[in-house]
Amino acid sequence: MNPETNIDQNALRSILNSIPIGVYIIDRNLSVRWTNRRMLRWTKEKQTSQAGDKHCYAIIFDGKSPCVGCPAIKSFESNRTEYGEVKKTGKKRGNAHYLITSTPSDRDADSESSYFIMTIQDITEYKMAEDELRRLNEFNKEIIENAPVAIFTVNKKGEFSSVNPALAVLSGLGEKAGEKLLGFNWLKNPYTIKCGLAQYIREALEGKPFQLWDFPFITYWGAPQYIYFKGVPVRGKEGNVEGLLCIIEDTTEIVRTRAQLIQEAKMSFVGRLAAGIAHELNNPLATITANAELAKELIENVSGAAMGESDLGELKEYIDTIEEQAYRCTRTIRNLLEVTRKKDLGTSNINFNDFISEVLDQINFRKIKVKLVKEIQPGLPEINGDPEALRQVFLNVISNAVDAVEGTENATVWIKTMLKSDNQLEVAVEDNGIGIPEDMAELIFEPFFTTKEPKKGTGLGLTLCYDFLQRMGGSIRVQQRPKGGSIFTIKLPVYDQKKTGYQSA
Repeated sequence: MNPETNIDQNALRSILNSIPIGVYIIDRNLSVRWTNRRMLRWTKEKQTSQAGDKHCYAIIFDGKSPCVGCPAIKSFESNRTEYGEVKKTGKKRGNAHYLITSTPSDRDADSESSYFIMTIQDITEYKMAEDELRRLNEFNKEIIENAPVAIFTVNKKGEFSSVNPALAVLSGLGEKAGEKLLGFNWLKNPYTIKCGLAQYIREALEGKPFQLWDFPFITYWGAPQYIYFKGVPVRGKEGNVEGLLCIIEDTTEIVRTRAQLIQEAKMSFVGRLAAGIAHELNNPLATITANAELAKELIENVSGAAMGESDLGELKEYIDTIEEQAYRCTRTIRNLLEVTRKKDLGTSNINFNDFISEVLDQINFRKIKVKLVKEIQPGLPEINGDPEALRQVFLNVISNAVDAVEGTENATVWIKTMLKSDNQLEVAVEDNGIGIPEDMAELIFEPFFTTKEPKKGTGLGLTLCYDFLQRMGGSIRVQQRPKGGSIFTIKLPVYDQKKTGYQSA
């Protein structure tokens, strides 16, 4: 001990015994000369202060020779503090890891230390956590390196700080992608600035994440492409943004395929529309032609003679048929123009309770022998829309329900209302008729599609309903009724006095 210290040996031992790590003293023969109480954890001695001349590797690790990389032996040679890790394998605990420090005792400048102060700490849990973290890092690295999407990081300055192989493929830079991209500043890239991506990156580096679908971008080669881009701010321990994790996927082919499918769908729609127009106009025109020929033939047969009463009646019947079919053509064309012409709809505050009562009064349910069941809540809020367009919507839907129950036993139509939590008024028109097959539910709102007999509908009514409601912020859908029949559900935005115009559905 240092003679200049005021601490006696008993006090020093007391201090060393209270230290929460193992402390022991060895000589150059690796014989243990003294240990503190904490060493009971590693030795089998009942009294650690009487460890005797047993070697440290024997009483601590049950070894027969010095440990590999023993820091004490290194300290003997260097006469300075040395560190080392010792691994011990046990049957119960498995691998245990220890950190050992060897420090030479005080000595004269020209003499070597005879004793060395040793400390030992169990770092098994730390090593296990370190190994687990290493395995996790390797696992994450494998995922990133082999991911089919581009994954990279951008530092606070907007510079690429890491890239994965998929980005090399996406950028078209090949194996030199990392070399060319690392350190490249995306915030200053003219292509990034021009398409608006630089602004998203700048805001993300301030803490605002973003996710862009089918974003139009120009590559470094000037080629246009579409990408899915997600940016997630990476935060440090203090919560400050330190960079940006980015994920990019090329969606160019998906966008092109989608556009092609949309174009094909449009062409298919145009084809069905043309077929519907041809069908709706061909039948009445054929009837007009046939009756015109009959009328002409009748006139030619009675030419030069007085036309009898029966001939006049027959001629009138031909003319009436021609007139009726001509009006049918006119109605078809007018309805078609209504579908294609986007005329402005009026905006009025509508008391729905009064409105639906007026609509139902226009349909004589007693005469058509259909039972009407009204489940309309009193005091419903006002809605905002075009009264004439809404009247046409409800008359169409209710008339369709009446036609659907024709010939049905206990023919019934239900009108139900419900105020939804999303500030929308839901109106359900149900019937117990023949119903609409599921495979036709998606086609029911297309022009000229109808399940009615040829003379009962043109297939444009529900198309107009769908268009009117969409433009007024509402919606309409159809589903099968569990007990047979159909349910048409109409949603209307409730009028908000704090806003003007329509409320978003």
